[in-house]
This record gives sequence, structure tokens and C-alpha cells, in this order.
Amino acid sequence: MKYFIRKIIPIVLIFVTIFLAGYLYYIRYYNHSSKMPQYTNAKDNSILTNSSVSPNGKLIFETLYKGNGDIIKEEQKIGILIAGKSKDEIAKIYNGWSIKKFDSDEVILYKEEEGFPPGYYIISSSNGYVSLYKSDGNGGEILVEKTDILVNNLNPNDKERILNNIVVKDADEAYSILANLSS
Repeated sequence: MKYFIRKIIPIVLIFVTIFLAGYLYYIRYYNHSSKMPQYTNAKDNSILTNSSVSPNGKLIFETLYKGNGDIIKEEQKIGILIAGKSKDEIAKIYNGWSIKKFDSDEVILYKEEEGFPPGYYIISSSNGYVSLYKSDGNGGEILVEKTDILVNNLNPNDKERILNNIVVKDADEAYSILANLSS
């Protein structure tokens, strides 16, 4: 019996020590109030969803043009027309735009458009001739100039580029390309 007690007591002491060490570790590192989930009152949540924008904040419009993947950003002050409006009210005012970000200092509205950004130039084919178009920013193109260059008379590389549309940001670059195609 003495032999049995002499073997059991050290084993029990080891288990008690491990248990106490684990318990103290838990109390010290996991049982802090800062790590406990904080639950807010329903009234507090309603304040967050009904927040409004400040007249000194920024209103940013982001438009993704699918034709070339460019995102054009336009920024303006919120101003008195939409100051104090909630997220839902702004969504109604700017129908067709999705709200990407909403807080009192900044509202970001986002939409996607077909085509190219406004002012971009597109060199393309029209009835077999090389033509220059200007994007209106709404997916449409305005004919600027129809050249007398036949697409079929171009070398295969240039012909493929024209058939796939050459898109440039400014008129000088567009006319430079047209001059190179005509030579």
C-alpha cells in the first residue's frame, strides 16, 4: 500500500500542477474583457445605418469603362444639396449608381459603362475604310473623320490592329497613327 501511494502522489501532483498552470494561463490571456465580444444595443446600430453626410465631405464618382478597363474618377464637394442625407436617400438621388463607400466625410458612387471614357479616340474600320471616332463616354462613338485609306490595302499587322480598334487618349496621337497608316 505504501508503494502504491508513493507512486500515485507524484502523478496526482503533476496533473494538479498542469491543471493550475493551464487555468492561470487561461485567466491571464483569454479571459480579458477586451477579448470578449462586445454586443451593442439595437439603438446604437440604428444610429450607424441612419448616419448622414457632412457638407464638407467629398462625393466621388467612379466609372469603369469596359472597353479598355479604365476607371475615371470625378470628385466634388458634397455641398448643401445632399448634406445631411442618409445612404438610402443618396441611393435614390443617384439612381443607377451603386454606393461603394459611405461615411460622413466621403461617399463613393460606382458604375460600369460600355465603351470608352469620354474624349478617347478610336481608329476603326467603316465600310472598308479607316475611320476616326471619338467616344462620348456613354458607350457611343461620334465619327470624327472617315479617311480614304482602304483597310484591305494595309499590311496584315496594321489591318488586324484596325479591325480590333486602336484606342488612344488624345487627338495628336490618333492623327499620328493615321499619318503612319497612310504612308
